[in-house]
Amino acid sequence: MRVDGKRVFLTGATGGIGRPLSAVLRSRGAIVTTHDHAEQGDLMEQIDTVCKSLRENTPDILVNLAAINAFDLAEHQNYDALLTLDLLVPMRLCQAVLPAMRNRGHGQIVNIGSMAGLIAPAHLSGYVAAKAGLKGFSDALRREVAANGIKVCHIAPRATHTGMNSAKLGLLHRQTATSEDRPRDVAIRIANAIERNQIDLRTGWPERLLAQINALCPAIMDKILHSHTRTGLDILLSDQQNSRIADIADIANTGPAPSGTVTRKTIA
Repeated sequence: MRVDGKRVFLTGATGGIGRPLSAVLRSRGAIVTTHDHAEQGDLMEQIDTVCKSLRENTPDILVNLAAINAFDLAEHQNYDALLTLDLLVPMRLCQAVLPAMRNRGHGQIVNIGSMAGLIAPAHLSGYVAAKAGLKGFSDALRREVAANGIKVCHIAPRATHTGMNSAKLGLLHRQTATSEDRPRDVAIRIANAIERNQIDLRTGWPERLLAQINALCPAIMDKILHSHTRTGLDILLSDQQNSRIADIADIANTGPAPSGTVTRKTIA
C-alpha cells in the first residue's frame, strides 16, 4: 500500500528515528500528523485526549514509535514508566483507531518493537518486557483484525545510533562491538515495510540469528551473552562508583546536608 495521500499519525516523531521517518513518509506523499511533546504535553499523561482525537479523526495508518529505555540493574528501573509508554500507550492508541478502521474495512497499524525484545539482553529488563509484549500484542491483533481488512505490522530494528542509545548503553555497544544502524536507514526500512504490507520485519545480522537461538534454546543464548552481560555490569558498577566519588566531593565542598534534607541518591 503506497503512502501517497494517506493520513498517518506518528508518535515519537521528534526522536532519533522519528524525525527522519516523518520526513521520508512526507517525501512519499503521506499526510503526517504527530504528537508534539513540547506543544501537547507528555504522551502518557495526555493519552485519553490523544485517544479521543484518534477516535474522532482516525488516520489511515497509525505508527507507534514513541519509546524509552533504561540500562540499569533491574531493581533500579522505573517499570511503571517503561511499560506504560512502550507497551500500554501503543495498545491504547490501537484501541482508539480500531472502530473506524473496522467500519471502513481497511487501515494499517505499525508497531515499532526492538530486536532487544526478541534477544533479551541483561540490564534492559523493563524495555525488553515491554517490547516483547508489543510483539505478542501485534501478532494477536493482526490475527484478530485480518478479516476486517486491517493490516498490522511489527518492526524490530536492531540498535540504532540515537540519543536513546547514548551514555552507558552507547559505551556498552562500543565495548561489545555492537553494530548501530543510522536513523535514516532505519526510517527508510520502516517506510518500505509499510508500503509492502510486511507483517514482521527484523533487521540486523547476527541479531536475527540470535533471536532464533534465544527462542529455541535460551540456555545457549545465556552463554553467548555472558561476556556482554559481564561488560554491562562492569559499566554500571563503574558508574555507581563515580557517583559515590561525586557525592563525597560534594560533601567535602559544602559540608553535610542539614538534618531533614534529601541528598543525591547513591547505591551502597
